[in-house]
Amino acid sequence: MTAAPAQVALALAIAARGGGGGEDRVAALARLASEDAAAARALLEAGAPLDRAAVAAARPRGWRHCDPTWLDDACAGLDAAARAIVLSDREDPAAVWLALRCLGHLAPMPEPGPARTLAELPRLPARALSRTLIAIGRRQLAHAIAAASALEQAAVARRLPWGGELSGEVAAVKTLGDAAATQLGSRRAAAARTGGLTWSDPLAALAVGARALAPAVRRAGDLDRQLAQRLPRPLGQTVLVELRGRFADGADGVDAVEIRRAIDHGSVGP
Repeated sequence: MTAAPAQVALALAIAARGGGGGEDRVAALARLASEDAAAARALLEAGAPLDRAAVAAARPRGWRHCDPTWLDDACAGLDAAARAIVLSDREDPAAVWLALRCLGHLAPMPEPGPARTLAELPRLPARALSRTLIAIGRRQLAHAIAAASALEQAAVARRLPWGGELSGEVAAVKTLGDAAATQLGSRRAAAARTGGLTWSDPLAALAVGARALAPAVRRAGDLDRQLAQRLPRPLGQTVLVELRGRFADGADGVDAVEIRRAIDHGSVGP
């Protein structure tokens, strides 16, 4: 039986942190170029607790809290009986093998509940999480064009499905004054994150929201996959690509105040 990618990363991190030559092991891990090694280094850098029992678990902790579309994809091609085994709590050898094969690539998920911080975002319902990311993305665009002329802002608004709200977003950003650069990142960074997108696409703001979180998420272990797995899989894959893309290497993302504001905005409505 082949270990799942998430388990490989966890096992590598446990081995590197283990006693006896720990520094040498961490250095050796840094020389590995695989995705598993990169995930293991992220776990170590975050100082995350390493659950040794999870290495051998048949199913990732909290797997039922993934959006159902991820479970559907994981079980694609199985007949009804095999799917029922995978999505059960069975721990007999055959069930463990099948569950590992189908679900082992998924990240462990937290219990659903309220969220106030970046680390707690995967606890939100899918709708609230997507609205939170969209709220961050819209503010990034407003920040990027806040110094533009009224005519230029109006030209941007005409290309947006939510263009009627843009002037309000810009006005709110301007009230932040010098604090905007801390709360939202620099205007230059916001312009880079919002550039090159087709803003008539309703998913553009979602992508920018993920880009603005990417620098912090990159240092937070499984958080990128947890965020993706709380969303319907097509949306989650879009978010995951942006969280792992070129903006993840920056250091100029949004701060905790902006994240809390976006969560509050995302929780409003049906």
